[in-house]
Amino acid sequence: MKIIPPQYQEIESLFQQVKDEQAKVITLISSYGAEGTSSVAFSLASKIRSAKKSVLVIELNQFQPIKPQTLGFDEPVGDWCFSDISCQLNIIELKKIPFLSLSGLIDIEIARESNVLSEAILRLQQEFEYILIDMSPAMRVNKMNIPLHIVSKFTDLTLICVALGKNSESDLLEAQTKVQLAGFKSLSYVVMQQYLPPLGPQLLESIKHYLVKLPRVRLWLFKLVKKQQWLFNCP
Repeated sequence: MKIIPPQYQEIESLFQQVKDEQAKVITLISSYGAEGTSSVAFSLASKIRSAKKSVLVIELNQFQPIKPQTLGFDEPVGDWCFSDISCQLNIIELKKIPFLSLSGLIDIEIARESNVLSEAILRLQQEFEYILIDMSPAMRVNKMNIPLHIVSKFTDLTLICVALGKNSESDLLEAQTKVQLAGFKSLSYVVMQQYLPPLGPQLLESIKHYLVKLPRVRLWLFKLVKKQQWLFNCP
């Protein structure tokens, strides 16, 4: 997980949008996962903290939960649930950001009840000015996921994270449709990652197509390009 420095223009613009829309609860979601949702959440949270505002990141991503130990948190995460104040008592500091880790949630069934989660958010808002919710990917079906329609009830702004080169147009349309049907109103796209195809195969296709009448030159270029291993590795 990479955190973008708060002074970067992209994060400045994102925080300005949050302020313009007076959004206090922001839900971050992707289509299929690995689009950088957690990075956006922590980067935006870092920017909010730099503006001297209190912020909490709540992890509800069942598909790719963060393991706090991999990010330098050595202590065990305490057990908690949304139905009582244990969720407030077991907030940890991860990358200097207050974080409610899914690894400590002991009763997911209770969290799936609309009134329980809504009331928990109200309690947490007494301590934090902003709450960022890192959701499971919209298109990953899991019976233990927190239902989207529950989270939409208290969400002010929804950020759909996109990875160019990975997410197709149909992926985005399907995710957007599902999110809108769940009741989320204010939607914005955030391009967080860009997966570029390797250049090598494209060069070989061009050589094959344009040098049909020059077989010796084509063969020489084929061998030359294939020796450049860096051309065949995705950035």
